[in-house]
Amino acid sequence: MIRCLVVDDARAFRAVLRHILSTAPGVEVVGEACDGREAVAFVRTLRPDVVTMDVRMPNLDGLEALEEIMRVAPTPVVVVSGEADRATQQLSLAFRALQLGAIEVLPKPRDPGTPRFEREAEAIRQAVRAIAGLVLVGRRRPGPPLRAPAPAPNRRPPRAAPRPAPAPAGVAELVAIAASTGGPAALATILAALPRELPVPVLVAQHIAAGFEGGLARWLGGVTRLDVRLAEDGAPLAPGTVYVAKDGRHLGVARRRVRLSDDPPVGGFRPSGTHLFASVAREYGARAAGFVLSGMGSDGAEGLALVRAAGGYTAAQSEASSVIFGMPRVALEAGAAAHELDLEEIPRVIEALAAFRPAGR
Repeated sequence: MIRCLVVDDARAFRAVLRHILSTAPGVEVVGEACDGREAVAFVRTLRPDVVTMDVRMPNLDGLEALEEIMRVAPTPVVVVSGEADRATQQLSLAFRALQLGAIEVLPKPRDPGTPRFEREAEAIRQAVRAIAGLVLVGRRRPGPPLRAPAPAPNRRPPRAAPRPAPAPAGVAELVAIAASTGGPAALATILAALPRELPVPVLVAQHIAAGFEGGLARWLGGVTRLDVRLAEDGAPLAPGTVYVAKDGRHLGVARRRVRLSDDPPVGGFRPSGTHLFASVAREYGARAAGFVLSGMGSDGAEGLALVRAAGGYTAAQSEASSVIFGMPRVALEAGAAAHELDLEEIPRVIEALAAFRPAGR
C-alpha cells in the first residue's frame, strides 16, 4: 500500500485530493497537513511514501517545507499547484520546487464532473503511484540551483551504465530531446551547462500538464545562457536557441524551420518525442542527435530508432541518473539509443557533437 500525505492550506481542496487518491488502487491517504510546518512534522512521524504539496501556504510555505523535508526525511513530492494561467507567480514557485527536489508539478484539478477534471485527477494518481518507490538522497542544505534530484528507481540497485564511446566531433546540426516525469530538472541541468555560443538549435518535447509549458520555458530560460522560447510554427531554427513544444501540438522541423502539427497523438502524447525524432530524422538524417531523458512509458523510442537508422547520434539517460527509467529503458532495449549516458555527461556530448570550441582553444 502506498502511503500518501496531502498538504494544502485549503480544507476543501484537501478533501478533493483525498477523494481523488482514494480511487487509486493501492494508495492510502495517511494524513493531511494545512501548512508547511505541519507537513514537515507529519513526514517525520508518519513516514509517507509520497507527499502532494501546494507551494503557497501560511506559516511555512511549500518551498521551505520541501527544503526541510529533503534535509530531515527525503520523500518523493508531487507539487500540486494553482493553474498556470491564473497564477504566474505561483507557477514560478512550483518550478522552483523542482530545483529543491520535487519530482513532478501538476495543476490543481478544477470543475469536478468535467473531462478536464478527470484528466488532471488521473495525472495525480499516476504520478503518486509512479514515484512511490523512489529512494531520495538527503541534503543538509539545498543543492546548487540547477542540480536535479538524485533518486534511484524503485527498490533495486541500478545497473552500472556502460561507458559511452567518445562523441564524434562536429557531426550534429540539431539536437532533439524527449522527456517526461523527472525531465524538467534533467533539462535544467543539461541546458545550464551548455555555452551561449552553442552552434546548433535544441528542440524539446517535454510531457507536461496543459498550461504549464510557458512556465517551463520561462524557468529554463532563467537557468541557462541559451535563448529558451516556446516553439512557433514557421520560426527559423537558430543556433543557441531552445524550442520547447507547446501543449497539444506536435513539434517537428521542415526546411530548417519549426513545424507545429495537430496530427493525432502518438501513443497518447501530443507533443510526442517519437513525432519529433521522426521529423528530425527526415530533415537532418546523420546530422541529427537525439536524447531520451527520464520519463514513464515508451514515447520517443520508435522515433529515436529512425534517427539512429539515418546515421544520427542517439542516447538515453542512464538508469542511475533517471528519476523514472521508463522511456530511457525502452529506447535502450529497443536498440534505438546507441549510448547510455549519465546526466552530467550529456552536455559534454552535445558540445562535442556540435563541435563547440570555447574562445582561446
